[in-house]
Amino acid sequence: AEWPEREAWRLEAISRTCTWLVARDPDGSLIGIARLLDDGGLHASLWDVIVRPDRRRNGVGTALVRAALDRCADRRLVALVSTPDAVPFFAAMGFLAESHGHLAMYHRPPAHAAGHRH
Repeated sequence: AEWPEREAWRLEAISRTCTWLVARDPDGSLIGIARLLDDGGLHASLWDVIVRPDRRRNGVGTALVRAALDRCADRRLVALVSTPDAVPFFAAMGFLAESHGHLAMYHRPPAHAAGHRH
C-alpha cells in the first residue's frame, strides 16, 4: 500500500508510544496495519490504517479498526485523519467529520524543519 518512506528513528519513536495492530495471512505475510495512539484516559487517535490493495474489501480494515476501538472503548473521543477515498469506510464505522461542532485543525511545520530530529 502507499505509505511514504520514513526515517528509521521516526519509526522507532512511534513504536515506543503507539500500539500497532496487524493483520496477517495464514502464512504470516502482512496484509494490513493500524496504529493507535492512546492517552490512556480521555482520548485516542487512529493512524495509518493501511490494507494491501489486493486484500481490500474483505473485512481486513474493518477488523483492524474494530480491534483498535475495542482497545480504547472507554475513551471520550477517538479521532483519525482519513484520505478522501476512505471517508465512506470510516463514516460507515461511525466516524464523523465533526463532533459537537468541533472541527479538526492541522499544523504542519515548515518543510525545512520536517527532517530535524527532536
